[in-house]
Amino acid sequence: MKELVSVLIPILDPQINPTEEKLLHHCLETLEKYPLIFVTFEGADLSIVREHNEDIDVIYFPKKYFESRDTLSQLFLLEDFYEHFNWSEFLLIHELNSWIIRDELHYWCKQGYDYLRADPFFGGSRNVGENPFARLGGLKEEEKRLIGQGYTDNGLYLCRIEQMTKTLKNKRKEAHQYRHGNLPKADAVFWDLEANRFWPNLRKPTAIVRQYFAQNAHNLDQSKNLPFAITGISRANIQSLSYFKTLPEAE
Repeated sequence: MKELVSVLIPILDPQINPTEEKLLHHCLETLEKYPLIFVTFEGADLSIVREHNEDIDVIYFPKKYFESRDTLSQLFLLEDFYEHFNWSEFLLIHELNSWIIRDELHYWCKQGYDYLRADPFFGGSRNVGENPFARLGGLKEEEKRLIGQGYTDNGLYLCRIEQMTKTLKNKRKEAHQYRHGNLPKADAVFWDLEANRFWPNLRKPTAIVRQYFAQNAHNLDQSKNLPFAITGISRANIQSLSYFKTLPEAE
């Protein structure tokens, strides 16, 4: 019988900084009842990670995918990557720029969606590529680049493995182009623009539902019910985020 969901934590640089270490510790505590797997390159020294949990599960992929976040995008656009975890129905990709507010992971897996992610953040400007007819016709390279920039530090998504692999098989030409292009966060742009272009390969939630799943830290509305998770957290902004100022000292 398949696991419902497994949590994957990619590690690009094993020398994680104090903010990433705080996010890691919280993830290990909050999602401890699910299989947690670290994804990194062969030979990576995970001693800092093991200080938080000695018995971690690690799966290794070629080092070329861990040179930067953009090279990691190439890995996230390979069928083999998702098929590697076919013992599970869902994957929660949890990069160390995200924070789970409360464990609603089982709930979100049961909502009937194939791909959930926080909306890109454009710094208050009008959303890029919001015109559905322009999306259908295909956006210009610069528009795609701006969308990729909107996904900077947006490192948390929940996906149904079977549908991700089917989509990549149906869109092999497009996925190849995104893997070998030079777009920032090419994986996020692909799943945003290409997955359902011409045909609905993935069941995605509405914008309102996405806000209940996850929100970017720069755009978090604490006057309403908080989402399942916050993303877009970094060493540069964590001290200024109002959410973390309200946490008990123990957090």
